[in-house]
Amino acid sequence: KLRQSPTRWNRQGLIENDLDAANRLFLNLPKGSARWQSSSLLAEKYAEQGVQQGMQWAESYPEDDPRMRETILGQMGARLARQDLEATASWAKQMEDEPGAYRVLENLIHQWANQDPRSASSWVNDLADPKKRMHAMKELSGRWAVIDPAATADWLNSQPPSAQVDPAIATFVSRIQGMDPAGAAGWAASISDPLLREQSLNKALDAWQQTDPEQANQWIEQNGIKDN
Repeated sequence: KLRQSPTRWNRQGLIENDLDAANRLFLNLPKGSARWQSSSLLAEKYAEQGVQQGMQWAESYPEDDPRMRETILGQMGARLARQDLEATASWAKQMEDEPGAYRVLENLIHQWANQDPRSASSWVNDLADPKKRMHAMKELSGRWAVIDPAATADWLNSQPPSAQVDPAIATFVSRIQGMDPAGAAGWAASISDPLLREQSLNKALDAWQQTDPEQANQWIEQNGIKDN
């Protein structure tokens, strides 16, 4: 019985009638595909119980299965962000530093950027945890650049140059280099970390040389860029 599939659980009505019993059965499944398949269905049902119930269920998953825990936290973050951005933002802010916390953060930013990227940027700017802030900036930059690259550029321009903002700029460069390789090259050159700057600049220049090699080579010469 411990190896029953999620479909069979559902047909028996266990999840609908006794969610906690279904969860106990889930926790006794062997690690592998059955547990992975079951996690999504349980995440959906616990999220339907409410934001707090969803958070508590996800955080209760044992830490001795870190990959599954990361997946469950990410699944719940995605579902709760669609239900309640503010509550999910509070959850993401207070979570301990673990891989699953960054999956929650990513799903929150993805949903928030689709709805109100400026509000999301204010929240990201106020994050006190430097590691979370750097990760959130990178995620927001990548998502917002697809929606409104000009607004994303304004936001990045408002950030003091630092290693913390470098990944966000590099992500922005990768998003715009196909449509604005000249702008992408300029942004790449502003990255403070030498290795990341070189990597981003090379990609932007490659894109530029494919569309306008004359202008690209002129920029390279003017800026003293050496061939590697």
